[in-house]
Amino acid sequence: MTRFSLASRGSRHGLVPAAPRWFRQLAVLALGGTLLAGCAAQPGADLPPYGDSVRHMKEQQTYNPGDEVTPLSGDKAAEAMRAYRLPAGGARQGGMSPALP
Repeated sequence: MTRFSLASRGSRHGLVPAAPRWFRQLAVLALGGTLLAGCAAQPGADLPPYGDSVRHMKEQQTYNPGDEVTPLSGDKAAEAMRAYRLPAGGARQGGMSPALP
């Protein structure tokens, strides 16, 4: 009995030669990996929508007419500005201090 293969090597009638075994194994692994990745859990599905924290902070820091304004005494404001102008770590400018303690 004669068998005909769709992928026979000697055929000239539009049939493709058989692929090597390693190529077929690689194709099956790639297809399996793609299918498995499609079924994977979606990371971040339990998190709030992206950007909500930024929108919340902008809302909290924006003054709306009629909002209560907390008073800032002159002494407290002066201390805040003095601390703001000092370099990081509280060292005075021009001083010789080691970089690491």
